[in-house]
Amino acid sequence: MQCHHFDAGECRSCTLLPLPRTRQVQEAGARIQELLSPVVDPAAGDVWGPPVLGAESGFRARGKMAVSGTAQEPVLGLPGQAEGADLCDCPLYPVGVEAVLEGVKALVRRAQVPPYSVARRRGELKNVLVTASPDGEHVVRLVLRTDSALGRIREHLPRLLEEHPSIVAVSANLHPEHTTRVEGEEEVSLWGAASIGVRTGDVVLRARPRSFLQTHTEVAGQLYRQGAAWIAEALSDAGTSPGSTGTAPRVWDLYCGLGGFALHTALAAPAARITGVEVTPEAIDGAREAATAHGLPVTFLADDATAWARHEAEGPEGPPDAAIVNPPRRGIGPELAAWLEGSGVADVVYSSCNPATLAADLAAMPSLRIVAARYVDMFPHTEHAEVIVRLRRTPTAVPSPKDPR
Repeated sequence: MQCHHFDAGECRSCTLLPLPRTRQVQEAGARIQELLSPVVDPAAGDVWGPPVLGAESGFRARGKMAVSGTAQEPVLGLPGQAEGADLCDCPLYPVGVEAVLEGVKALVRRAQVPPYSVARRRGELKNVLVTASPDGEHVVRLVLRTDSALGRIREHLPRLLEEHPSIVAVSANLHPEHTTRVEGEEEVSLWGAASIGVRTGDVVLRARPRSFLQTHTEVAGQLYRQGAAWIAEALSDAGTSPGSTGTAPRVWDLYCGLGGFALHTALAAPAARITGVEVTPEAIDGAREAATAHGLPVTFLADDATAWARHEAEGPEGPPDAAIVNPPRRGIGPELAAWLEGSGVADVVYSSCNPATLAADLAAMPSLRIVAARYVDMFPHTEHAEVIVRLRRTPTAVPSPKDPR
């Protein structure tokens, strides 16, 4: 991928851009394999499948732009990059995002919304967030310090919508605190739909303004398919496949987000009873909407994944036949890891966006060994890495993974 902003020294977000893509993937995969090698089941042989790859440009599902400049000449860039560098034409964004961002800048000029100055702690507009679907639709969010500019924005919003019909929703996020967080807690709908459909793999996820969405939609689709295929295979191997017993197997998708893994698992293992648990109610609303649209009988619950799993496992049916975990960067943590270790769950699929915390979690689950794994290139041109592993319970304890530090 070529980027004139990188060449000009205006942006260094893609830290690995000078390296050929093949080398980026090879080196990242090698580091992860070395890190996790102590907890690979030796009986499984070579557990590493081919890397999960997608486009190296035009892939980002969401653009997060920091606003600087003036109300007359707004600048949309990235925190920590060269001052005054406008990055609307970042090559990571899909076709159409640049035009929408330029439209937002025109809205800012017409409505005279002053950008927020971090140094002065004055102004209104902090960030502009754009979600892009593979079908060319967009959601625009304006992160504002207060609601004082909402009237002017509403007044000039119709022209933005007329000039950019790909926009399906616009909202304002109110973020009064002076912090590094991108957005605040209060969302104000200004126009349009409550969610945007994001075609991902074999389903259409319903993303609401504040719900988490995977960075690389094409890669995310492959990730969900792989996790679902492993779960279906595990249920079949365990004799809990359709028709093998009178009881449908149960699968729990913990940290389910918008339901990507749960919905794909429902397609791969239609006889299974699948429950997705996520602490964010907005994400659960989107997951339920998608399940209904696809006619998939998946149960989605808004709850803390660890607390729910521990409580539910004490019920009459006990732990599930298989589990999926897809936590944030901090990992599943010692409490859920300890529960999984002692739960007796035979098969677990763990999708991680932070191999270091994955290694720490696996150290706390010595009865669960890796029997299949793939490096996932979710964040091309950066040091960030994603990996998905299939774990199988074994009575033999194994040494802890190498210290990721």
